[in-house]
Amino acid sequence: MSKDSKAQHRATRQHPPTKIIVERHYVGTEKMETVFKRIAEEQITKKVREIAENNAN
Repeated sequence: MSKDSKAQHRATRQHPPTKIIVERHYVGTEKMETVFKRIAEEQITKKVREIAENNAN
């Protein structure tokens, strides 16, 4: 007997659809990383000022 006669075919697994995420690397001519750093710095500076003002009162 050959292997083919005994072989059972299994149903192939269906994988969930793959999501492709496309990210922009530039905003205008500036790198996103630079923009994010600037935004983070601004938010941190703002928060530090708020805390300093609250502690001064």
